[in-house]
Amino acid sequence: QDMIVILDLGSTENTVLARAVRDLGVYSEIYPHDITPDELRALPNVRGILLNGGPNRVVDGVEIDAAKEIYNHDVPVLLADHKGDQPWPSDEEERKQALSNFVFGVCGAQPNWNMENFIADQVELIRQQVGDRKVLLALSGGVDSSVAAALVAEAVGNQLTCVFVDHGLMRLNEGDEVEAAFK
Repeated sequence: QDMIVILDLGSTENTVLARAVRDLGVYSEIYPHDITPDELRALPNVRGILLNGGPNRVVDGVEIDAAKEIYNHDVPVLLADHKGDQPWPSDEEERKQALSNFVFGVCGAQPNWNMENFIADQVELIRQQVGDRKVLLALSGGVDSSVAAALVAEAVGNQLTCVFVDHGLMRLNEGDEVEAAFK
């Protein structure tokens, strides 16, 4: 599937932008501003790069930026700066249209991503990685470990053993609720 890479240049809107790209039916991933050109080239099916700037772009008095080679990458690059320093629309409808124009018109990406296909792909990758081995998963009941547990359970079933980890930051009786939910 085609992918749009979002490079974090101090924006607080990275996940919002990633979701907007995915809502268009194109897969997106967020990477730090200091990704190397070689690391970027190694990513599969990249059709475009969004440099996403914002209020946290200045760190210790220095403006963070991507490597200069990334601006000349072999796919289209767009700087979306939420500070208003760059020509990125402030109106939400105009932003959606600009994003759609970039993703489809400039990058030529195909809308071939959806959550169901993503889940099926991840389940298959887990099956391939695990094979006939056993899996031990530390489960806290948070979103990350819960989603991981659901995906691995779907992929390998009884080969999965989850161990509940009470990290000490739960509300009263929350540990019991997590254990009950995942039994």
